[in-house]
Amino acid sequence: MAYTIEEEQELNELKEWWKENGKLVILAFVVGIAGVVGWRFWQNYQVNQIMAASSDYSELARSATADGKATHAKVEQFVQAHDKTSYAVFALLDEAKGLVAQKDYARAEQSLQQALNQSQDEVLSALASLRLGALQLQLGKLDAALNTLSAVKAEAFIARKALLEGDVQLAKSDSAAAKSAFELAVQKGTPAEQQLARMKLNNL
Repeated sequence: MAYTIEEEQELNELKEWWKENGKLVILAFVVGIAGVVGWRFWQNYQVNQIMAASSDYSELARSATADGKATHAKVEQFVQAHDKTSYAVFALLDEAKGLVAQKDYARAEQSLQQALNQSQDEVLSALASLRLGALQLQLGKLDAALNTLSAVKAEAFIARKALLEGDVQLAKSDSAAAKSAFELAVQKGTPAEQQLARMKLNNL
């Protein structure tokens, strides 16, 4: 299973955005609750948490090794320390990518599911769902793949979701459902996605 160039670009852009703007997001929120008792303490605490997560994530990426067990232990420790943050999701997506490269699909599926559980961001959730759905398709877990993909709601990912759903329906020998999914991708997709969807329709 290969990740698309678009997915990698989107994930890298999210990482860069958080690196540059994470502190500003916290500050903007704090301004909105000005006047609440202890807000200055809360401000400093949250900003420090974001900065620590960013620093720890950079260190985690640098220290990645070929030793899968050691890497997994570090990821688990990082996720526990930065629970429910975007950086926890980044770390789990990175881990899953490495596991897929090693063809350790069972553990990759676990990492992607954990990333979904950690995510509180619609875009990150969509990316994790698309990757998990594609992996479940490859593993032959067709109903699970459809269930995973059903959680993708972001408009920007509708065509990509439809393409995957069409592939799953084909694997289930449901040509009618696959056709509907590919037609939706033609309606909603980028030029590249539309071209791919038309090719799949022609092959039905």
